[in-house]
Amino acid sequence: MTKTSITVEHDYFTDKDVVRSEIDDASLHRSEFDAPPSGGTPIHWHAVGMYIYITDGMFRFQDPATDELHECIPGTKFVIPERALHIEEEHNGYSAIIGFTKKEVPQPFVRAPSELEELLRKENLETA
Repeated sequence: MTKTSITVEHDYFTDKDVVRSEIDDASLHRSEFDAPPSGGTPIHWHAVGMYIYITDGMFRFQDPATDELHECIPGTKFVIPERALHIEEEHNGYSAIIGFTKKEVPQPFVRAPSELEELLRKENLETA
């Protein structure tokens, strides 16, 4: 299983316009998002990388590669690379500015670890 590194930087920003410029300057695809409260999502991955800047509320997630639990509050930037496994914890909603690495976000957005294992197996067979 691939272990791709998730990064978290607290107190990274105070100005939303600076965040918007950073995302645009990096040629990412910007979206502003209000997440409703959630009971969490079991271990999963996405077929897109995400640069997430929390602007309101708190987002909590676990990084199974490090066993760390991250509490991301306003001013926090975290990066979840494409294919990085993570666990969304229960939260009461949050707002964020997100930079996606792809213009069209592949669906389904949330993918099971077994799908990643199969994808990696196929890729290994193709390169063998």
